[in-house]
Amino acid sequence: MSLVKCSDIKDLVYSYLGYRGINSDLEIDSLILECFSEVEELSQFRYMMYEYTEIFDFLKRNESYQKLLNNCSSYLFVITTLGSRIDDRCKYYSKTNMKKMCVFDAVASAYLEALADKYEADNIKSPHTYRFCPGYQNTSVEDLKEIFKIIKPFKLGISLLDSNLMIPLKTMCGIIALGKTSKKECGHCAIKDKCEYRKKGKTCF
Repeated sequence: MSLVKCSDIKDLVYSYLGYRGINSDLEIDSLILECFSEVEELSQFRYMMYEYTEIFDFLKRNESYQKLLNNCSSYLFVITTLGSRIDDRCKYYSKTNMKKMCVFDAVASAYLEALADKYEADNIKSPHTYRFCPGYQNTSVEDLKEIFKIIKPFKLGISLLDSNLMIPLKTMCGIIALGKTSKKECGHCAIKDKCEYRKKGKTCF
């Protein structure tokens, strides 16, 4: 798997920080580079995928899941994390440097997204959709509980709180349909009518 470069995620970091339609800032640029080096050093990236053909009941109850899985040959539950050391450093900055904490958090989120994308591109050989996470397009984050019951990702050091918050915090869990392709779209997003990206003719992805 090729490594992610800071330049690969810079635009996404600015997006996470809320810089929309605003020119980059030299101070923030410097902080992004500094935080990227720390995230790269501290990261304990892990990725697991589990393939299924059976459509579980919670997937049948939602139109968005049905659309994702329609005409697929099989599908994957995937889960990936950067590990607990990222959380520890973020907590430290929350007490010592709030500006750096915000940038560090955004860099870590973008870094995980980019690493997961690269891992999937390198390791999923068949045609596949994007990574669809519970909470997208009128689905519920409560569905994480169903996925956790099935894949039991505790051996990766990942747990799920009653609030549906995953620990470590820089963790993603989603579904990828195999044997077909699809693109992200805004049509069924719960906040599409209030979305700042759509107002500017852009998307969040």
